[in-house]
Order: sequence, then structure tokens, then C-alpha cells
Amino acid sequence: MERLSVKATIDIGNTNILFAFFINKKVIDSERLRTEEASLSKIEKIMGKYSNLEKIIISSVVPLIDKLIISYLNSKSLKFLLLKDLVENFKFKTNIRNRNEIGDDRIVNMIYAKKLFGNSVIVIDFGTATTLDVLDRKGVYSGGVITPGIDLSLNTLKTMTAKLPLVKFKRTKNIVGKNTVQAIQSGFFWGYVSMIEGLINKLNQEKNDRFKIVLTGGNANFFKKMFKNISIIDDLFTSKALNYMISEVNK
Repeated sequence: MERLSVKATIDIGNTNILFAFFINKKVIDSERLRTEEASLSKIEKIMGKYSNLEKIIISSVVPLIDKLIISYLNSKSLKFLLLKDLVENFKFKTNIRNRNEIGDDRIVNMIYAKKLFGNSVIVIDFGTATTLDVLDRKGVYSGGVITPGIDLSLNTLKTMTAKLPLVKFKRTKNIVGKNTVQAIQSGFFWGYVSMIEGLINKLNQEKNDRFKIVLTGGNANFFKKMFKNISIIDDLFTSKALNYMISEVNK
């Protein structure tokens, strides 16, 4: 029986490295590794499970970790591609003057959103930073919004105050909390709901459009059914975008 080749996507973020493995378009495995804990042995534990890796693509916003990943891949004689080397193949249109300011993750999300929807899409990524990126009615990436991420903000609240605890982010039913933990959880959940909802409404008004909404990132599923016009909720959206890009190369 012929063994099917596997493709790997490596999405290096400030908090986590997300490894995803595909056969054609199907995700067969995924695993997160804390970026600060990355080591050759831990990378080997994740990637060493697959001896039939055909294509590998790396997207990164942490240059220091790039070197570690590339060192591992070279030691195994594994060929790979960097996202930045592929962008020009996809006619990525933007009116941002300095493309170098746009993170890899945001670029790949916009390319995939254009593939899926064509135009008028907002991709909201709940990562270390919460980002909203806008594909306008002409299919051009027109920019976005960057705010502090949920986990980052929770950690900062704990670090910068004397008595407030570090709490786990969760969806709450009621807005008013009955104790400190509930008050923080409610404040963060409903605060982010209100912020995202307000930004979507402002963008719809400013651009005179009705945007389709994509939610991704580790906390995306907490916001299921909280916003109008949600088309996709998928914490592997960026990985699937990378898989689409590497699959299109040398077809």
C-alpha cells in the first residue's frame, strides 16, 4: 500500500508555535508548543513522528525561533519554504506602504480569506495580540487593528496589581460578577465582546459594507454566536491557510 505524503505547517507566534500536519486538505494532527519552551528535543518529539514529510512551510513573527526551527530541519535534511518567499506568487494586494510592518500571520490570513470569500472579510485573530484585518470590497488588504490579547492582558493585570489574582479566561453568563474572580472574568469576556462588536460595527459604517467575519486563534471558540455574520470559527485557520499556499506551489 502506498504511503501518503504529509505536509507540515509551522506557525511561530509570540506565545505558541503551532505545528499542523496535513494529507491533502485534511488535518491529521496538530500540536502547540510554548514558544519560550522551544528546543531541538521538543521539536523532534513533535515532527519526528512523520518520516514522510513532503512539504514544510514556516510562518513566523519571532525571528530568533526561526533559527532554531531551521537548524532542526537542516539537521534532518528536510526541505522547507518560508512564507515571505511565497507571498508574491499570490498577487497579494494591499495599500499598506511598508509591507515589512505586516506580520506573516496577518498576510497569510488575508490571502486565504481572499481565496475563500473574494472580498469584504474581517479576520479576527485572538492571539498574543488580538488583531482585526480587513479585506475590502475590492479584495485589497486595507489594514487592520491591533489590541492587547486576552491572555497577555490577564497576565499584565495580575503582574501590575498587588491583590488581583491571575484568573482563567471563560465565557460568563452574567455581566456583574459576585466576587473578584467573577468580576475579572466578566470584565474580560464582555469587555472583549463589546470591543470586537463595536469595531465590526464601526468598520461596516466606515467602509459602507457588510463584512463577513472569520474568528481564529486560541480563544476564538469562546466567542461563538456572539457576533453577527460569522462565516468561520476555526483555531486552525492560519494553518489551513499555510497548507493552501504550500499546496499551490509547483502544482
